[in-house]
Parts: sequence; structure tokens; C-alpha cells
Amino acid sequence: MQSNGLAKELQPGRSSEFDAVAFKREEASNLVDVARARPFRERRRVRPSEESRHEALNALNRLLVGYEKLIERLGEAEENYRVLFENALIGIFQVSPDGRPLKLNRRMAQICGYERPEQLLAEVSNVGQKLLVDPEQMKDWRHAIEKSGLVSGVETQANCRDGEKKWLSLNIRAVRNDRGKVVHFEGTAEDITDRKFEQERIQFLAYYDALTGLPNRTLFNEQVADVIAAARWRKGKVAVLLLELSRFKIINDSFGHSFGDRLLQETAERIRRSVGEHGIVARVGGGEFAIVLANIQNAREAMAASQRIVAEMAAKLSILGHSMNISFNVGTSIFPEHGTDGEALLQNADVALYSAKQDGPNTGRLFSEEMNVQMMEQLTLENGLGLALDRNELFLVYQPQVNIRTGAITGLEALLRWRHPQLGLVPPNKFIGVAEHSGVIVSIGEWVLRTACTQAQKWQDDGLPPVPVAVNVSAVQFRQQGFRELIRSVLHDTRLDPKYLELELTESLLLTNADVMFAILRELREMGVKLAIDDFGTGYSSLSYLRQFQVNRLKIDRSFVQDVAVNPDDAAIAKAIIKMAKALNLEVLAEGVETEAQLSFLRAQHCYHAQGYYFSKPVAVDQVAEQLQRASMQPAYVV
Repeated sequence: MQSNGLAKELQPGRSSEFDAVAFKREEASNLVDVARARPFRERRRVRPSEESRHEALNALNRLLVGYEKLIERLGEAEENYRVLFENALIGIFQVSPDGRPLKLNRRMAQICGYERPEQLLAEVSNVGQKLLVDPEQMKDWRHAIEKSGLVSGVETQANCRDGEKKWLSLNIRAVRNDRGKVVHFEGTAEDITDRKFEQERIQFLAYYDALTGLPNRTLFNEQVADVIAAARWRKGKVAVLLLELSRFKIINDSFGHSFGDRLLQETAERIRRSVGEHGIVARVGGGEFAIVLANIQNAREAMAASQRIVAEMAAKLSILGHSMNISFNVGTSIFPEHGTDGEALLQNADVALYSAKQDGPNTGRLFSEEMNVQMMEQLTLENGLGLALDRNELFLVYQPQVNIRTGAITGLEALLRWRHPQLGLVPPNKFIGVAEHSGVIVSIGEWVLRTACTQAQKWQDDGLPPVPVAVNVSAVQFRQQGFRELIRSVLHDTRLDPKYLELELTESLLLTNADVMFAILRELREMGVKLAIDDFGTGYSSLSYLRQFQVNRLKIDRSFVQDVAVNPDDAAIAKAIIKMAKALNLEVLAEGVETEAQLSFLRAQHCYHAQGYYFSKPVAVDQVAEQLQRASMQPAYVV
């Protein structure tokens, strides 16, 4: 039936109705579908809006969190900057264009002598006028900043709050606004005072002597060159004087370096005062001072000036509790006669000085060409002495010391001689000083000691009468470390009994650094070695020291013995020495006895020990043996 109904519906004539119904059904179905679908579509529209709002809120939250973190980091950075600014090891500052300080850190305030930045800001209204030693520098800096934007490493002096002046190194730049106008200047400052002083000290030491404040050799040469240039232009003369303090090395070694330094300072001041504004004074060596005198007329005027300076220097000095008369030697050269530059003039003045020292203290010499010949001879001697020992050119001779009452030989003085292969026999007064100056005297002195002690023991081994052998000891040798040990070693090696060794020391040697001398001499006496003061009366005599030294014998210098028979002054000195020696229970021996008149004088004064040509010249080893042999059998002289 259904199929029949369906068939009826499909019959022709009924399609429109069917179509209408079908359409309505379809429309209704569509409406239902639409109604069912509307809530879904509404839900689809509402959901994206809520999600966007949520996402926006999340984004805003993240933005706020990020902002808070940024603010926190900015705060930390600002705090770090503040701490860095306030605690920086260099000064940091800001200054207005008109010089008013705007901002600065603690270090900047401290550099300027203030405890806190607030103090400086309150007291300083203008940096240039208040702090800078040279306010005009600010103008120069501003000009440089306008050209390049900054200045770097500029050095300036600042007035500190307490009045001290400090050196600063500045770096400054300009800070401008959008229109290019300078808003303020800012920069850093470093205290370079210590560095600056060190640079100045180095600069000073390059041209000045640190001890005396006088120009050194470098600056002196420059000054001499200027003076010579002026003299050459006006066709004038210039004198160069070289002064040397006598025995400075001995004094320095004996009294100590503090004493030596004070001596040099006092000496420098005296020379400066004596020369005044008419010359230039410099220290050019240990105890050497140089003077240049301009506008002199001739050599006579130069020598008069040198003698005047030496005379003024001869006044007694009192240093660290010691009083002494200092002495000098002076060498002088003249421009243009003796050299056309400072170096040549100083060199020739040195040659003249060396020649003056041969004449004794407080003497001066003017350079001459003959002096160069003498200097070359001295150099030849100095070079030859270094080889003399190895070449067996040195030898000893011995001069007897005699008891004038019995004629017996009581001792032998060992005397050094040098036979140079080209110069022949060189007198001791020519080469001993050279040996001391060069230092070779130490090795030569040891050779003399060993040779003399060996020979003295050999004479005894040969059965000859034992007599002491006297050996001169150089001041240079005596001050050497280990001198006492050397004496012990020589006596041990040669087997000589110490009582047969007599050491002859100069008076001036004993009076330098007396405390040290006491200890050395006491130890030598404890060994059994005899001690004698040679050339007594020519040095700086001191009776109190003489008593403490406890020497065995005084030797009257030949210069006092030579004219005792004809010169009342020499006779008086010789008498005084003899009486003093007897009062101190010392043996006294007269040197240089050559005549019967001298011998008679000594006998009358009860001086019974002597040596000299009257008895015997210094003789070789074999002749000494003959004299000792003859003396052992009978007195050598009938007195």
C-alpha cells in the first residue's frame, strides 16, 4: 500500500502540491537545523574573545613583571654606579662652564684636602680661582676642549685646603645639550705628587750632587761650555780649578761615612762662600771640587784666587764632636792656553793637581806641559808596579839601628827598593805613593812582611845574633780586613818569634778612628809584636792618644834631626820629643843621623838609639850578615 501511495504521489497533476509540501518540509527542517546550530555559532564567537582578553592580561602581567625587573636592575645599576663613583680610587668631578663645582666624589675631595665632598662644594665657588695654582690653565683647557672635545693627561698644581700643593693629572671632556651648548665639564683627577717628585729627584740627580747640592760633573761641563763660549766671543780668559780634600778616603774610612758626608757638606759650603757669585762650584768626585772663574785677566790672578780659597778652607772644622784642620791641593788650568773645551781644561787641571800633591798639603800648581811628561811617568810606574812582584823586580835592603853608647846593632829596618827594567833604580818616594794610590801596596806590603820575617829567621838559623826587623806598614795595608790575621800567618809560616818583628806606623794613621786603632794595636801587642811610631812630630800629635796606644818606641823624623846642631827650633822639638818619650817610658830613636855634631846632641839628650848614614847606609842581605857577624864579636863602633 505504501507503494501505491507513493505511486499516487508520483502521479501527474499532483507534483506542485508535492513540491510545495516538500519545500515546506525542507524549509522547516532547515530552520530546525539552523536553530540547532545557532548556539554552537554563538559559543564559537564568545570563546575567542575571552581567550584574547586572557592572553592580553597575561601579556600585560608579563610586561609589568618585566618593567619591575627593569626598574630593579636600574636601581641596582644606579647603586653600583653610586658606590663606584663614591669609592673610586681616582677623583671624579663635574664643573659648570663658569668654574663652579657641581658634583664630585670622596676621592676628589680628599685630593684637595677636604674630608667630604660637601665641604668642598660649600667652600669652593670657582675651581680655577680657588684650587688651581695657575688659573690661566683653565682657559687653555677650554680652548683645547672646544677643538677636540677633550683634554687628556694634562698636569697641573692644585692648592689644597691645608696649604699643601699637589700635582694632578686631569682628563676633562665637555658635556653638551641637544643644541650643542656646553652644559658642564666632567672628568677624572689623579694625585701624581709622589711621581712628580720622583721625576724631579731623578732630574736633580742627573745634574746635581745629592749630598752637597752642588752641580755634578755633567752639569759642570755644560756650564763650563757656556762660560768658554762667552769668553771666546769677548776674547777673554777662563780659569778652571780642581780642588781635592787631602786624605779624604782615610778620613772617611776611619771616622765613618756619616762623618765623611758631613765633612763634604761643610767643605762644599765653605768653597761656595769663598767663591761667591764670581764663579761656579761643582762636586766632581769623592773629595774633589771644581771651580770655574770667568773674566780673569791672567794666570797670576787665577793662582791668587786658588791660594785665597785654600787659605779660607784651612780654618778648623768641628764635626760630630771632632775638630780638625782640613787641607787641600789645587790644580789650575787656563782657557785658551791649556785647552779650548771644558774636558781638556778639567783634565789638565787634574794633572796640575797631581803635581801639587807632590809638594804637600795646601799647595797649588798651574798646569804646564812638563807636567804631562811627569804624569806619563807616573802612569808608567803604576803599570810597572802591577808586574814588579811577578818579575822579581822588588828587593829589600836593611839599615842598622845602633845603640850609640855600645855601638851594638839593636835592630834592622827593612826598606823596599825597585829596579825597573827601563827606568833603573826607582827611589821609594817616587813609587810608594803610586802603589798606595793604585792599591797594589797591599800585595807589595805582604811580600815585604814575609820576606823580611823570613830573612830575619834565616839569620838566626845561621847562628847570627837575633835582632828585631822593622817593617813600615802602609795606612792602606793596615786598614785592610784581616791585617791581624796576616801578621799571625806570616809569623807562623816563617817561625819568627813575634818579639823580633817591629811594625812602624805613621802618627796620622793612628789618630784616624782611634777606637778601632786601639783594638788592633792591643791585639798586636798581645801577640808580642813591637810597635813604633815613625816620623814622629810630622803628624797631628796627641799626648793622650799616645799614652793609650802603648807603643814601644818613637822615631824622631830626620827633618828635625838634620839641623839640631844649628837650628834652635829643631833642637827644641827634638829635646821635647826625647823628654816626652822618657816621661811615657818609651824608647826613642833618631833617624837620619849623618854627622858627629848630630850624634853629640843626641848623646847630650840621652837619646841612645839612632840610625843613619853616620853608621851605615841601607845594605844588601849579605852585607847585613857581615855586620851582624862583626857585631857579635865586638862593638861595631867606639863611642
